Amino acid sequence: MKQNATILAGILLLLMAQMPFHSAAEPVASVTINKMNVSTELYENTSVKVTITAEIVVREEFNGSIGSLMFPILPIGIVMENPYKGIDNLRPLSGDISVSKIKTESYADVILVRFEKGLGPGDVRNFTFTFMFKPNTILVKLKDNTYRLVYRFYMPNATVEYNRSAMRILLPYGAAITKIGAFGAVEMDPLSERLTALWKPFPPPRGNAWDFSIVFRVMGEAPPPKGEETVTITNTTPSNGVERGLSLTELLMAILGSNIITGGVAFMLYRRASRRPRIEGWSGSPPEEIVLDDEVVDKYRELVERLDRDERSILKILLDNEGKIEQKDLPELTGFSKSKVSRILKRLDSAGIVRRTSVGKTKVVEINPVLMEIFKEYGEL
Repeated sequence: MKQNATILAGILLLLMAQMPFHSAAEPVASVTINKMNVSTELYENTSVKVTITAEIVVREEFNGSIGSLMFPILPIGIVMENPYKGIDNLRPLSGDISVSKIKTESYADVILVRFEKGLGPGDVRNFTFTFMFKPNTILVKLKDNTYRLVYRFYMPNATVEYNRSAMRILLPYGAAITKIGAFGAVEMDPLSERLTALWKPFPPPRGNAWDFSIVFRVMGEAPPPKGEETVTITNTTPSNGVERGLSLTELLMAILGSNIITGGVAFMLYRRASRRPRIEGWSGSPPEEIVLDDEVVDKYRELVERLDRDERSILKILLDNEGKIEQKDLPELTGFSKSKVSRILKRLDSAGIVRRTSVGKTKVVEINPVLMEIFKEYGEL
């Protein structure tokens, strides 16, 4: 009996050594998420699509093997309040991981990312996965026809370099932000022509989470109750997270100006020559040898201005994924059919913007390295 207990204890210790991520609340100091991009897309039915791209680094001094990583999503209380809340449509977008939903004592929905090949000391791994928040989970429609999103992003059980991480919230077409949480900025997404709330980097954490919140209205829906005189909106370039209010007149002028700008951008997007010029950039030169002079930047700027909305959507996804992605992942990320994705990529390929290569049975889409360097240098074209 005593011998059996000793053997059982030994087995348990071995299992614990192979599973260092045993608690979603306790980060492992030797394992770091070096940077993380959280792209969140909002829908008018109040469902929310989230795509997380992260780079995990294991320190050289770590003794063991990393098999999984936990991302806690929802605390137990939210699902107890409404059993229809939570997440679904959980999918991996990287070929070397699997994802599943589990429960812990503190969280109702925890995403467990398993690495097919365990990570050892000094390893670096990039991975991407996506999931949907069910309607009315973190985004709700209020009585005055505004929408309110409150997203508490909980810490995974690893050390997170949040000052190198970014949160992007893409609003529905026609939406206008009336309030944004501390440290957030408002900008127009140049590829999809939709308003975006951006936290780059993440704000300082509160306890074991980061808080992101916005209130917005979709243009064309019923106006606010009569007698409402002011609408609150955060300064688009906050330095200290302090919110300020705009008068209704100021807000209307801002919206009008935004529409004029959007109209100009739309005109530029659909102004196409009969034959789109081709650009080069696949010489294989490392990034430090790429020279970005005015002539090069102007040539690429002209080409990007001629892209349509669908082409820009794919370009944005490539930029969000460090310039490279598997073609099979694009239909899920864009909502386009496989045939439509193939047609768009063919146009982008013929223009020299992307290149498609076969890696085994998988097709990999890669952005032109010169264009990638321009976006890194200027942020946009």
